[in-house]
Amino acid sequence: MTKNKLKVLHVVGDPAGGIRKHIHDIFGGLQGEFDLYYVTSQFGDKIFYNELPALMKLLSGYLPLNIVKRPAVTDVFNIFKIMKFIIKNKIDIIHGHGAKGGMYARIAGKLLGCKVVYTPHGGIVHDMFSPLESFIYRGVEKILCKFTDLIIFESKYTQKAFDKRICCKKVKQVTNYNGITPPNLKAKEFHFDNTLKFGVFGMLREEKGPHLAYQVIKELLDEQFNVELHFFGEGEMKDTLIENIHQDNLSGSIIIHGEVDNVNEKMLGMNFIVIPSLFESFGYVAVEAMFLGKPVISSNVGGLVDVLGVDRGFIFEAGEIVSMKTTILAAINSSESDIQQRINKAHAHVTHCFTLQRMCEFLGAEYHTLTHKEIKR
Repeated sequence: MTKNKLKVLHVVGDPAGGIRKHIHDIFGGLQGEFDLYYVTSQFGDKIFYNELPALMKLLSGYLPLNIVKRPAVTDVFNIFKIMKFIIKNKIDIIHGHGAKGGMYARIAGKLLGCKVVYTPHGGIVHDMFSPLESFIYRGVEKILCKFTDLIIFESKYTQKAFDKRICCKKVKQVTNYNGITPPNLKAKEFHFDNTLKFGVFGMLREEKGPHLAYQVIKELLDEQFNVELHFFGEGEMKDTLIENIHQDNLSGSIIIHGEVDNVNEKMLGMNFIVIPSLFESFGYVAVEAMFLGKPVISSNVGGLVDVLGVDRGFIFEAGEIVSMKTTILAAINSSESDIQQRINKAHAHVTHCFTLQRMCEFLGAEYHTLTHKEIKR
């Protein structure tokens, strides 16, 4: 640990999926420049636990807590534990991710005089809750705006949606697109195979739309199209999907692989990457697929609009079975040269806009600006 480095604490509820990837990428990209600390729940995904041993070598401190999604009495105790952690480690900046992590960070940070950064990660800006819950959460967010020094959004969509629902006009807001390290792997020129493989990568939750992809591919199979659907991920809809596969006798054509470590290799084995999301604050899967040179068929929701664009992929109306099916058929009926042109434009776009280096340079500069602290290089 170096005395003249800024000490930055990241706080998140469940370190799973895109939010986990985002934070862990930040740790990798900012290592050496900052002293980094981490607070999470104990309910991460498989990749979180696989990455944790290596991650601990990058961190100056880690605090696991018993964090639950809904408001609970344990929130009070967790905030006190975080405050003790902040005092012990003399934290300069606390960066909260997601609704629960953002609440913890803003209350604990402001009570102790830290600079506070918040990244919503989409949950509060989507219509994912009942009207009463949404009303309460919006009210809490508006109060917590007063405890926030900087809000960083993953996409222009998220920023616009947040402004419309919450309206934190007095707080500095910036958009910093998520970025990844470009993979060494890259697909060959696109060619149609006899059996077309469609891959869905992400958590098997309703908001990610796996049931919609299932329905469309089932219809195509009923119409004698030679296609396969592959799910890569875990979630509460897994058992229902398995039951449907069994009942529809589709075990040879629709396969659930669960979480996998070699995501890039699995993507390369697909002909098309399908993103049927109903809610998406950014769209990591789209960026990963575009870097790998795989054509993307995606809903037009959230940050996916920022990532894709009509000439870089195939886009359908979110939640609309007919639109998704029509778009998949359009992709199937496209020429190989047309698809390759979309792939090339997509690869050029992500290379320019969505690299980890760009994301972390922007974030690091915001941290330094926030504290006005002179850092010796």
